[in-house]
Amino acid sequence: METMLNPAPTETATTTAPESATPRTCVLAIDDNTDFLQLLKDLLEPCGYEVHTAINPVKALEVFQRDKDKYKLVLLDYYMPQLDGAKTFEWLRKISPNVKVIVCSGADELRLRQIQAQHKINAYIHKPFRVKEALETISRVNRQPVHGSN
Repeated sequence: METMLNPAPTETATTTAPESATPRTCVLAIDDNTDFLQLLKDLLEPCGYEVHTAINPVKALEVFQRDKDKYKLVLLDYYMPQLDGAKTFEWLRKISPNVKVIVCSGADELRLRQIQAQHKINAYIHKPFRVKEALETISRVNRQPVHGSN
């Protein structure tokens, strides 16, 4: 049976990615749920990703602005206080048009597809997610060639 994960503090995952990240791929994870951020670190770091986390999207954008060439992938919650995912995404792409962005959200599937089409995000992961599927999505997006701005 495949494991489903919610951002609960007591859950742990013991799985490996279907394919490891390229060496030291740096990921910025932005989510207002600290347990979910820790879960992402626990899942991705054993797969070769360097994961930096931020609970405040405004502060995350400051970090991203300072180190924009460092981050190749951003995992972004869509519904957050201070600044929602849509505005955060717009700022990420203004700062670095080629950054790859995956929205992680508990929104229904139809809404996630609308978000992907409207904002031209690289992919989305529906919360709660299956570990294997989430890791495959992250790996696939990470391997995508960098194109010009969308």
